[in-house]
Amino acid sequence: MANTERISISVDKQRAGRIRSLVENGAYPSISSAFDAAADVLLAREAEKEAWWAETLHRCDEAEQHPEKMLDVDTFFSEVRAEIESLKKRGKVR
Repeated sequence: MANTERISISVDKQRAGRIRSLVENGAYPSISSAFDAAADVLLAREAEKEAWWAETLHRCDEAEQHPEKMLDVDTFFSEVRAEIESLKKRGKVR
């Protein structure tokens, strides 16, 4: 346990009961492991956001440096609509 740190958290009673039920039903071996799993999801989500922003900023810089590569608005939206229709046909979007 040398690589762990004890922290104190508070959750509402309903959420606490649901977490205890998950442990009691064997979904997690302990409350700590349930919170570890939740923390993993939270940290992964934050990493995805950071990566998305980095990519967005990169693309903005690229667009600024090479405006000739930009699509005009009509082409952009027609391609977006075409992609949405393709996803609908494949059952991926309603």
